[in-house]
Amino acid sequence: AVVPADEVPARFTARTLYEEDFVIAMRAGHPFGKDPTLDAFCRMQHLVVSLTGDAYGFVDDILGEHGYSRRIALTVPNFMFALAVIAETDLVAALPKTFVAVYAPRFGVVSAEAPLPLIHSRIRAITSKAALMDNGVAWLFNLLGKAVKPADVFGQRTPPTRAPKLPRQ
Repeated sequence: AVVPADEVPARFTARTLYEEDFVIAMRAGHPFGKDPTLDAFCRMQHLVVSLTGDAYGFVDDILGEHGYSRRIALTVPNFMFALAVIAETDLVAALPKTFVAVYAPRFGVVSAEAPLPLIHSRIRAITSKAALMDNGVAWLFNLLGKAVKPADVFGQRTPPTRAPKLPRQ
């Protein structure tokens, strides 16, 4: 798996691929862009990216530590879907900064720094130590570590707009 994680159980091994900060993403012209305060942030309706559908995330933990809460209006299963929804609504969401920098302009989505410090995540490749006994899994795990360079997660390049052509066999 490739996930944001700091600690993993002892039966797993992890390799940090890159580190990531989160920003608040919103449609262009959104009211939060004009008033990016903590009170305004808490008044907004929020979208949470959650594979499980849970309407709770790390932002809620951070807000709770400071005596604040927010209103979750919607959960979606991935960041790309989040951008599509944010572009057409007044929802805001905490999304990975490099992801937003690369893909948000296609949707007319902009970002702002969060009104309070959010987590700094380590994105890691994780697999069980037992799985590494399989040569194919070990090869893929090592390839992931070599393929992702910390300064070039998405790079300054624009991602391809269509799939690259594969050589014919």
